Amino acid sequence: MNIHLFQILPAAVDAGDTGDAGFTPLANPDAGAWGDIAALRRFFQEQAIDDLDCYAFVPRDFTAQTGLDAARVRELIQAQPEADAWTFFPRTLDAAGHLNLFLQGERLLPGLCKAAGAYLESLGLTLDPDHFVPAWQNNVFNGFVAAKPIFWRTWFDLAERLFQAADDEGDALHERLNRRAPVGEPVVTKAMLGERLASVVLALDQQLQVWHCPPAEMPRAQQISEEDLAALDTLRAAYVANGEPTARQRFEALGVRLLREQRKAPARPPSAVAAERVRATLPPPVAVAPDPVSAPSALGALGGLNLSATPAAGAAQAGSAAAVEAQRGELVFGCMTHVPLPVKFPDHVLPIYLGESQHEGALNLRDLAPEWLPYHPIVGGMLGNFALRNLILREYPNVRRVGVCMYRKFVSRERISGVPAEDNWMMDVVSDKEFAQQSLEQMLEPGSQEFIVGRTCGFNVGGAGAGYLRHYALAHHAEDLLRYAAAATELGVFDKSEAEAFFNEKIFFMGGVELGVFPAEFWLRAIGQIEAVTWYCVQRYETRRDGYQTRAWAFCAERLGSFLLLRELRARYGEPAYERFFGQLNLITAGDNKQYVPSH
Repeated sequence: MNIHLFQILPAAVDAGDTGDAGFTPLANPDAGAWGDIAALRRFFQEQAIDDLDCYAFVPRDFTAQTGLDAARVRELIQAQPEADAWTFFPRTLDAAGHLNLFLQGERLLPGLCKAAGAYLESLGLTLDPDHFVPAWQNNVFNGFVAAKPIFWRTWFDLAERLFQAADDEGDALHERLNRRAPVGEPVVTKAMLGERLASVVLALDQQLQVWHCPPAEMPRAQQISEEDLAALDTLRAAYVANGEPTARQRFEALGVRLLREQRKAPARPPSAVAAERVRATLPPPVAVAPDPVSAPSALGALGGLNLSATPAAGAAQAGSAAAVEAQRGELVFGCMTHVPLPVKFPDHVLPIYLGESQHEGALNLRDLAPEWLPYHPIVGGMLGNFALRNLILREYPNVRRVGVCMYRKFVSRERISGVPAEDNWMMDVVSDKEFAQQSLEQMLEPGSQEFIVGRTCGFNVGGAGAGYLRHYALAHHAEDLLRYAAAATELGVFDKSEAEAFFNEKIFFMGGVELGVFPAEFWLRAIGQIEAVTWYCVQRYETRRDGYQTRAWAFCAERLGSFLLLRELRARYGEPAYERFFGQLNLITAGDNKQYVPSH
């Protein structure tokens, strides 16, 4: 068996860069938006190959990433002559810490999973990237595989269909495959998808004999302890066995933690370590019985995951059943505030501080989602939800429900005061007089319900019911919602066919997914999608408004949250069956004040 080790160079070979010793230089003058995959395709189009030989097409930094030179790669291949393919993937946590590489790529390019799913469906492969779970060793990029033609022929067939769909403007996939990342690195969907084709071949072709180089054999590869690897494998297997969302959430949370440690994130503060020790002493969470007529929705992509900064402390010592529940992580309740809290919230409620209210030792936006700090004036309290999502993913692997309130707004199961706020009949005012009769902890108690949401309302323009866009154009600036919806479509949050439904939707949840109690898998997914769309907009559009209109993207995010919540409730329970989850939206006031004054 002859071993052909090619190294792809970004420019013509005669430009002076001949690659690393022992590799045959392979120029890639046609890279363009395709990257290295263009060189592989051109090679197989132009070169004759021998069925008994082995071929590899490594990237320019292969030796830097793996610590393997060409001679060592040959030795390892020759030591396993019975194999059809040999892999040398140094990014161990990218492989083992994600269910698949499409989900790994979703963080950089939201919408990659949907584009990959549509492409695979066009090939007749019923493979959903959101739920596809190969053995982690098969999560490999093209440039880290050496293989015989039995592998590369299948790979080439997949690549050809990808090139045809991306290059043909009349193909249904053309627009999706040519979409670029909105921010960060200039990556294109087709290149990211193409880079991952090797992992599809390895996972689906059960006849291949594959040898995976252990990370310990690659001096510069990411190393992971046997204990952590076994824990990831156990959680992955549990998810494959029964599709249990909790197993997936725990798997993803562990993967995030290990990636953070690998990237040498700042040390955790003592308060967070102490809180984790408290949680470790608690018994396992008691499962809450689901509503008998409900059906869990499919888990979607968890886009927009923030890997920066350090989580702060969890719940305080248990003073009630709710506090114990929060410490266990079954229910995590966050309160968003940009001012000192006007009343004392229960111990199990985690205040997320924004703006000038941030202070040492608190759960601050600047620590949990620091990249959002400059955008607080135009996104408002929604940023607290992004921070809470990061905290939950890192610190609460057993979470089943998420509760969310604001420093002066919350949703209760039952009506408390029965006194509507002036100028906003959707909310009741709850004054400090009420706190003398009933504790805020009692008011926030969700019981075992999956959802607790405020009642819906509608928009009225000219005496007639109006959809989101028509009302938004009257109350705010229409171009902002148009741009926001375009970004949601671009990122795959909803399909093109749903854009019209979004604009014309006449049912509205005040606060969207920022107020109430929600199943964790839905809330984490929805907030991740809202974060991706909002990030897209703040990076692309220099939108500046005055006064109340300053928080332009907050208004848009509220409407997207309402739409995603409606879509979820309708899919799970139908309409009007979901109305049984309606609670009461409340506004905390002082004394006899009944006036609602919107935040600025």
